[in-house]
Amino acid sequence: MDKKDLKHVSIPEALEELRNTMMMQSELKKQEEIGELISGFEKLEIVKDAIKVHPSDFLERYGLWIVSDNRKNFYYGIDLVNYFLGLLRSEPPETIAQVYSKIERVNVMVEKHPETGAKGLLIETEMEKFKCVQCGHCCINLSDAYETSVPDLDVSRWQDEKRYDILEWVDSFAGLNDVWINPKTQEPVDRCPWLRKLPGKDKYTCRIHETKPRHCRDFPKSKRHALDSGCRGFHAE
Repeated sequence: MDKKDLKHVSIPEALEELRNTMMMQSELKKQEEIGELISGFEKLEIVKDAIKVHPSDFLERYGLWIVSDNRKNFYYGIDLVNYFLGLLRSEPPETIAQVYSKIERVNVMVEKHPETGAKGLLIETEMEKFKCVQCGHCCINLSDAYETSVPDLDVSRWQDEKRYDILEWVDSFAGLNDVWINPKTQEPVDRCPWLRKLPGKDKYTCRIHETKPRHCRDFPKSKRHALDSGCRGFHAE
């Protein structure tokens, strides 16, 4: 049996991880998930709704009407996430651990850091269960894998390695390094140009695996990230 993958995070770090996870969800998912969590630890009047917030809106916004201190406000999107985290920040670590567990789908315990002694969360990430099955799903179906920006560290590494074959697919402008841009058409690609299907197999390989971008090396970021993105690696035995 694989050794459990554990990590200790401070309360502010845990809240930031929750922010990142919730910001990746659709407005409807934010409404459903945050609505359930808020009603579990706050005595607030909450009503789910979908409205056009601004006269120029073409689409309805999914959010929550929240009544607090005799005030009724509609929160959606990033404002709903910030409101929820503001409430959560004032809760004890035990409540934050429960919420983290529900959102990230992992076991969480409140424990002091072994070195600093500060109270935080000890998380069983379950990342030891992840094993890439080379299905190509992330490189083919997730647009943010091949139509995104990479950090300067990636670009600097490719420059040091003289990987001009990679650099010609990078468009660096105004502090951003956009990838992958077809050097012939100057247009974004519709799938990763480095992905290759193995002959006679339903598997794929990466032609720049040894120096691929950080966001590729770090995928999936967590169990929740894997489940939400349809990664098959958590289902491999």
